[in-house]
Amino acid sequence: MSLSLKDVEWHEFFIEDFAVIKSGVRLTKADMSSGFKPFIGATDSNNGITNFVSDTNRSEDANVLGVNYNGSVVENFYHPYTAIFSDDVKRLSLKQVDGNKYHYLSLKSAILMQKGKYQYGYKFNEKRLSRQKVMLPSLNQGELNWQFMENYTKTLLDRKKAKYVEFCRKELAKLKPQNIVKLENKEWHEFFLKDIFKIVQRGKRLTKANQIEGHHPYVSSTSLNNGVNDFIGNEDGIRIFSNCLTVANSGSVGASFYQPYKFVASDHVTHLQNDQFDRFIYLFIATLTNRLSDKYNFNREINDKRISRDKVMLPVKEDHRPDFEYMGQYMMNLEYLKRKQYLDYIQSEK
Repeated sequence: MSLSLKDVEWHEFFIEDFAVIKSGVRLTKADMSSGFKPFIGATDSNNGITNFVSDTNRSEDANVLGVNYNGSVVENFYHPYTAIFSDDVKRLSLKQVDGNKYHYLSLKSAILMQKGKYQYGYKFNEKRLSRQKVMLPSLNQGELNWQFMENYTKTLLDRKKAKYVEFCRKELAKLKPQNIVKLENKEWHEFFLKDIFKIVQRGKRLTKANQIEGHHPYVSSTSLNNGVNDFIGNEDGIRIFSNCLTVANSGSVGASFYQPYKFVASDHVTHLQNDQFDRFIYLFIATLTNRLSDKYNFNREINDKRISRDKVMLPVKEDHRPDFEYMGQYMMNLEYLKRKQYLDYIQSEK
């Protein structure tokens, strides 16, 4: 069987022709009980998981596609695990076959292509969802070609996994883990950020209307995607930084990320730089600057004066100076452990 998308026949199908559509159940944050069961909300990130709860209701399900009809409309995710679903999310289970992850991931892409016609004011409700047409591979008789969808998606994922395994092995070979003192056994002291970083500088304002489409990462005040809000092509009237930390001044105040590449910084972030630091030291400190979000909010943003007086706790040497070598080694050990875990997990998957 050819696995080229060009060699297969395609037809339009109503979603209700191949899927049973089920509703979620309203569960407010105030009524949630903390636990380990994924709660699926109308978000576009984290595979739709917005919380972990111990609650149960009639929306509890597994091996389904959760489709947002509200919030991040049309975004959808496959859920192989048992979860409960918000009333803002519809559940799709297949009628004609015993659906597996490859079927559902194929449908995910097809449904996501409808995102342009729906929005917050024109929701993807059950009636519209059921009568929405999607283009899918088909057999000569006009039936869905489930086997092609499974084979194509499985092959695509296998290729991606193989690339990741190769990449992960190369990265592991670069890391040199060592036995070090546990964090709780290190002495910690407070330090001003301005004493740790040689450069503390805010980005420059660039309105949406003045942004040009391009390839420069544009870092702003989001807490997602490593702070990257867009990609722009502006060359003038901007501030470009690299190999530093960014801390959001507003929006997701305190959100901190290490930026190894050249990027354009908006005025909603401050960049912190010390040329003596490597990425491991930056990553260690980023976890601590992230905690600035506890003292700031939308109504109390970080400004130049406040960030100059902000402090973080750092592990120290016997002379009470920051133990940057320890910080770097700690993060290298952690990365080695995580990459090894990911590699072992992927290689154990069938």
